[in-house]
Amino acid sequence: MLSGRGFTFFELLVVMALITVVSAIAVPVLMEGTTRNQVWTASEMIGAQIRQARLKAISRNMSFRVRFNCPAAGQLRVLRVTGDGTIDNADDRCDDTLEYDSGIYQMPGNVSYGDSPPTLTVNSRGVFTSTGSIPAVLTVSSGTSSRSMHVSGTGQIAFYE
Repeated sequence: MLSGRGFTFFELLVVMALITVVSAIAVPVLMEGTTRNQVWTASEMIGAQIRQARLKAISRNMSFRVRFNCPAAGQLRVLRVTGDGTIDNADDRCDDTLEYDSGIYQMPGNVSYGDSPPTLTVNSRGVFTSTGSIPAVLTVSSGTSSRSMHVSGTGQIAFYE
């Protein structure tokens, strides 16, 4: 320093270089944390909707179905099972709204649950069946972050990182 006050231009450049290096390290770490948080939030929301479907099935004494990518990718709905296969299995069932159907739930960010997630059906006794096997496995992912959920026949949900 030439005088007792202020900084020289060189000192200012050194401080700016240090800030740049720290930022270059911190930004990717923060972005990964954001992605991980989106995956965590999405999996918890899916778990809540599965639990809600079970409670609705028991309290209303009717079957409900949890459908993923319904009506579009990254969305899910809880739909009442009518017992009429032409209605329940119709391609446009996600676009229709019948009594007791849920709204559309959107996954946060770029979170997805794979190309062919299972369709879960819960009967009036609270017992789950799946288009795949039971326990049904659903993996929620975004980028390099993922979280798996296993849904048992009784509706118990276990999460795995």
